[in-house]
Amino acid sequence: MTAPRFDPDSAAQRRFEAAARAANMLPDDRWVGGYADYEWSHLRPALDAYAIAIADRDVLEFGCNVGGSSVVLAALGARLSAVDVDPAMIPIAEANLLRHGMSGILGTIDAAGRLPFPDDSFDLVVANSVLEYIPPDRLDAAIGELHRVLRPAGHLFICGTASRLALLERHSRRWLVNYIPRAVDRITGLAIQRGLSPRRLAQSLRGRFVEAGTAGDWLQARQAIHGTLDPGVRLFAGLARLAGMGPGWIAPHIELLLRKN
Repeated sequence: MTAPRFDPDSAAQRRFEAAARAANMLPDDRWVGGYADYEWSHLRPALDAYAIAIADRDVLEFGCNVGGSSVVLAALGARLSAVDVDPAMIPIAEANLLRHGMSGILGTIDAAGRLPFPDDSFDLVVANSVLEYIPPDRLDAAIGELHRVLRPAGHLFICGTASRLALLERHSRRWLVNYIPRAVDRITGLAIQRGLSPRRLAQSLRGRFVEAGTAGDWLQARQAIHGTLDPGVRLFAGLARLAGMGPGWIAPHIELLLRKN
């Protein structure tokens, strides 16, 4: 299966470029116009490694940003819905889908953090590189909403999520900021980007979700994405095995396949 393509001279492409510029983004940036290609080579093989069925399923992307992962999910046959907290992202994501010949139901998360869908709406929720941006005091409510909109035994796939255990913060590429207490932000007025605490995530998942992926799935995903298993990857898998948990809990990027209780 080949990556979805678009016509660079089409009206849909011009609409995408205009939407990106309206949000002060560069359409040709790797993380804007090139994001769907990136996720085709990262998200898609991870979905395959975990044997996550996409075709003909009701799938929600939670935190769609410019729609890179949405394009991949739609190309794989999902009945797609997508949401983001930033309303400026919605026209970009819509245009991104359109220029690739796809569509979905897109909307925003309201001020209270509630998703615009009834209970038991989806078979799968994908949260790709998003949970680390949720304020810690709102994470439990956000996980509760994902639990609410999933059908019984539905799945939540968390991936690409920068971990607060990492020495290098994966988005800002700054060393050791994950270990700076949040009290420093209140004192200095700064808003330092940090990863998500696995401990805090586990607290929010408890009683709502159980882990459905295995260490073998995680290793297979790494190999599918990178083509090899380097010593660091094997180290995380070994440490996790000693701790009696999946390696996705302690890797620099949190990656978990979970099933709704």
